[in-house]
Amino acid sequence: MQVLKRLLGALRPYWLTLLVTGALLLVLTGLELVPPLFQRRIVDEVIGTKDLSRLGVLLGVLVLVYALIQIANAGDLYLRHSLGERVIYDLRVRLYDYLQRLSLSFFERTSTGELMSRVTNDVEALEQFVTHGSSLTAVDLLRLVGTTSILLWMDWRLALVALLPLPIIAVSLRVFNQRVRPIYRNVRARLGDINSRLQDSLAGIRVVQAFGREDAELEHFAVESGRYYRARVRAIRTWATFFPALHFVSSLGTVLVLGAGAWLVVEGQTSLGTLVAFLAYVTSLYDPIRRLTEVDNVIQQAIAAGERIFELLDTEPDIQDAPGAIALDQVRGEVHFDDVHFRYGTGDEVLHDVDFHMAPGEVVALVGPSGAGKTSIANLLSRFYDPIHGCITLDGHDLRTLQLVSLRRHVAVVLQDTFLFNTTIRENIRYGQPDATEEAIAAAARVAHAHEFIMELPQGYDTEIGERGVRLSGGQKQRLALARAVLADPRILILDEATSSVDAEAEYLIQQAMQDVLRGRTALIIAHRLSTIRNADKIIALEEGRIREIGNHGELMSRGGLYSQLYRRQMELVGDELITLQMMDE
Repeated sequence: MQVLKRLLGALRPYWLTLLVTGALLLVLTGLELVPPLFQRRIVDEVIGTKDLSRLGVLLGVLVLVYALIQIANAGDLYLRHSLGERVIYDLRVRLYDYLQRLSLSFFERTSTGELMSRVTNDVEALEQFVTHGSSLTAVDLLRLVGTTSILLWMDWRLALVALLPLPIIAVSLRVFNQRVRPIYRNVRARLGDINSRLQDSLAGIRVVQAFGREDAELEHFAVESGRYYRARVRAIRTWATFFPALHFVSSLGTVLVLGAGAWLVVEGQTSLGTLVAFLAYVTSLYDPIRRLTEVDNVIQQAIAAGERIFELLDTEPDIQDAPGAIALDQVRGEVHFDDVHFRYGTGDEVLHDVDFHMAPGEVVALVGPSGAGKTSIANLLSRFYDPIHGCITLDGHDLRTLQLVSLRRHVAVVLQDTFLFNTTIRENIRYGQPDATEEAIAAAARVAHAHEFIMELPQGYDTEIGERGVRLSGGQKQRLALARAVLADPRILILDEATSSVDAEAEYLIQQAMQDVLRGRTALIIAHRLSTIRNADKIIALEEGRIREIGNHGELMSRGGLYSQLYRRQMELVGDELITLQMMDE
């Protein structure tokens, strides 16, 4: 019931449309109760007396009533279905907006396909609830009450006979609800699994084809589709059995009324016109009951979908603005990690006792073996996560006291796994600065050594790059990501192995350009190639989540510690590669 209350509560902003729709439905309900009364008069006053003088007037009024019914019906259909589409639009936008504000940890434990299912399929399931479940339920209840009142007024004995099946229908409906709700919940979950499998397979299609795993992926998809199929068939079997049985019970009511009414007419205790009208009203009595049972089926599906939607909307972001969070308009770029400890979720700590200082405009490089905690430090500085102990300050302010929008306006990140949107090169570069001029876009591209290859493309900056930039090389994608960061003009720049996928020539040119980009900015660089960070103001060597040593290139090399070992090992590998290439040339 709680979910149903929230679904009805979601309709509150549309009260005016609901009011007009309700008024139309009330008019429609009243008009639909009129024709049987005229049928009664035609049978008793025209056919029974064989007097045709009043037939034309009665038929004319009956035609007018039917016309008014259809006019009201047309207005009702338009308003209800338009309202349904509007509610779905607003809810889908609200869900998308909420998703944008959830923390990265949420997306790490929830598949993209599952979220897509909730935003599309589950929201769509609520459209039937809005158009058929809410307003029609109230009106059918009124129609049921109105019809029952007229039946009791016309002949209380026949009315009691007509109402005999109602207790059976009510009990059956309660049992049906208890059985079908978990079935529909399972259907929604299985559909989410299909979307998850489909999203993974299509996103990784290159890997699938490269390893020749098409048949295996087909088998996995068929398994998920089979589970959804069986869940759907179970739901179909449930309502396909229930509704015909329910309609049979309601049909028995008509048979009982016809039998009892025939006996009363023959015995002279009621008129033939009353019986004709009564049979018409019995249809009006059982039609709302049938609709209510079918609408109940829609409501059960909406509740199952609503549970999944509200579960998403009730998810609290792990990272959000604290009460009274402040906005920083001007940032000098001084960063301090003070005794920072961190873990992902409930896992083991990945950072221990991390303590270092970044002066404004200082270039700091993080080095260390894989899993040392380099990217975790970058994530904490962007406040994608919060430390479990200690604090991180920017210009003396704890990051947790700053507005997220304010913080991230001054921080730009270029990741190793470059993400580009399925749009033009121009739109990708200007993503962090939507109002940037053409000159600024081109200037940022030149700094990132991207302008030259962009101009060689058929449409230049208007070139569509495909999903995730599939039409570009790895180096080209990373240079576009660098251009995007440059155009955002951040005070703090984080480069997470940002040049790992470019060739040596492009890397050299980017490094030259980045000297101008980094000047005056605080920069945190996670280096894949240690030769690229020799000029960093400070190098921090990490191992197993702990800082082992801090210094510049010369100082750390002279100590012969972790950094020196990593650097020499990498230089040896580069030397071996050069010797191998020379031998191949010879």
